[in-house]
Amino acid sequence: MVFRVGNWWSVKFWMDWWCGDESLGVVFLALSLIALLKVDIAVIAKIESIDSLKNLEEIIQASDGAMVARGDLGAQIPLEQVPSAQQRIVQQCRHLNKPVIVASQLLESMIEYPTPTRAEVADVSEAVRQRADALMLSGESAMGLFPEKALAVLRSVSVRIEKWWREEKRHEAMELPDTASSFSDSISEQICNSAAKMANNLAVDALFVYTKTGHMASLLSRCRPDCPIFAFTSTISVRRRLNLQWGLIPFRLSFSDDMESNLNRTFSLLKARGMIKSGDLVIAVSDMLQSIQVMNVP
Repeated sequence: MVFRVGNWWSVKFWMDWWCGDESLGVVFLALSLIALLKVDIAVIAKIESIDSLKNLEEIIQASDGAMVARGDLGAQIPLEQVPSAQQRIVQQCRHLNKPVIVASQLLESMIEYPTPTRAEVADVSEAVRQRADALMLSGESAMGLFPEKALAVLRSVSVRIEKWWREEKRHEAMELPDTASSFSDSISEQICNSAAKMANNLAVDALFVYTKTGHMASLLSRCRPDCPIFAFTSTISVRRRLNLQWGLIPFRLSFSDDMESNLNRTFSLLKARGMIKSGDLVIAVSDMLQSIQVMNVP
């Protein structure tokens, strides 16, 4: 669950009322005013001003992700600069391995009408092509007359563009800067970069990642491979956060010390749901063993 919060007083209100109740499942706060919050909730920085663009890298590094608040941003900078600012924010988040949400006025006409304009469809398509982690409706779903149709349009356009991207631009160049701050993190990063490249070159059917913190799953997501990424973690909060990141399909799983047992359990789980089938080629990575394996589903 994501909440957009505008100022410190509303931050205090939401923190006291909603975020104190863990059963509500609040996972992210989208803040215009960054504050120190003594709770286990991720902070999404709303990029909506000239000052935020000037200090973009520092803001993203200090946050758990970013939101391109295009409506407010368009009031601060010339309208013709909004598309390039959006692309810059999306690219910077990917370079720093932080999720990014593109929000505001994606399907604005669907507040009143049951179908979008062609320009709005093209706008959604461009955000997907830029490889944003998530697209967010606001007025369309909060006060619009056709919230379910708006969501259906957003999903269908996104799925179609993703499919086209895989068909027409496979093996995207992955010239991403290193983000590791330790030797152990550097190993994890190299494993994930290699796994993503192997997945594209071998045309594997899926990537599996077993992660306690979610870090290796986010590293795989950052590479934007052509196949789905199934992420398995033992923590509910980690699973919820991974839902925001590109290409990840997270599950909560209690790990055993036997990696073979973990693999067999996840094979059974995904086969039962029709997500994989016997004979599929998969690559599995783990941050517990810092390993990489290539295998066929039994």
